[in-house]
Amino acid sequence: MTATAKVHRRSASPFEIPRGPRPLESPVRPATSDPVDMTIDPGAVLADPALASRSRRGAYPVAPPSWRAFRAYASDRTEFDELRQVGLASMMRTHRAFALAVAAVVAFVLFTAVALTAYFLLTPATAEADSPYATADVAPAESTPANRWKAGEIPSLYQSDDTWGTLPYGQATLAETGAAPTALAMAYVAVTGRDDKTPADFAQWATDHDLTASGVDTVSAFFHRAAAECGLELEAVDGDERSLRRAIVANVPVLVITEPGTFSPAASAIVLDDIDRDSRVVIHDPASAARTGKSWSFEDITAACASAFTVTAA
Repeated sequence: MTATAKVHRRSASPFEIPRGPRPLESPVRPATSDPVDMTIDPGAVLADPALASRSRRGAYPVAPPSWRAFRAYASDRTEFDELRQVGLASMMRTHRAFALAVAAVVAFVLFTAVALTAYFLLTPATAEADSPYATADVAPAESTPANRWKAGEIPSLYQSDDTWGTLPYGQATLAETGAAPTALAMAYVAVTGRDDKTPADFAQWATDHDLTASGVDTVSAFFHRAAAECGLELEAVDGDERSLRRAIVANVPVLVITEPGTFSPAASAIVLDDIDRDSRVVIHDPASAARTGKSWSFEDITAACASAFTVTAA
């Protein structure tokens, strides 16, 4: 007899893993940049708004460079939005990188302002083209030879003289910035009649005592200290016409420190010698033979005078 096989079908258990290949499906859909209606499909996940906005922006076509395109891009950044909402102070407290950037910008602006201020304050002034002080030299200056130096006469000595002009003086050479030691050398010769000190000697003394700067105060300090070292005495004179006239007719050298932008771009020095028949001043300018050979009105001298001193034996 043939036995009939009975097949018993069991109901599927909820804990039983189904046999056979089945496609894997995730019940959770990936995040997208587009808003999804949760009532239509509960399995979808809405993307973060910030990520969604960036994704949408990246999907835009690339626009040609323009101010409008840049403005649109900049205004879409979350940092700018936050800055508008919370203010600068709050942003600096919250974001260290932003605070450093602001500090760097402020430091740059301050540095630029200081540099520009220093440039305009420290750059030497120059004489205008129509200024009486803007006299051009057409030939090399020749100093009075040492064998003609004598008391009572002021020799014409020039800082550019080949004998000493190439010597270093301050940040340059004696020919370029050595008006003060050259002027004092002229006064020294006129008062003492000696030839033992030249502009080179006074320039070396100024270098040794750190008095080579071409400021009015520095030149004045150099005159007083160097003069005392070599037996001279300086007495201050007012810079008005009457005082200068009285000093000149006393037949003594008168040292005048000139304002920047008159006889020189920086403060310089000249020696007043005499008054000619036209009541004009005869000077010795160590920086220019042309200005030495020209007579000057008292108005020009008083306008250029920063300070003045008579020079006598101590």
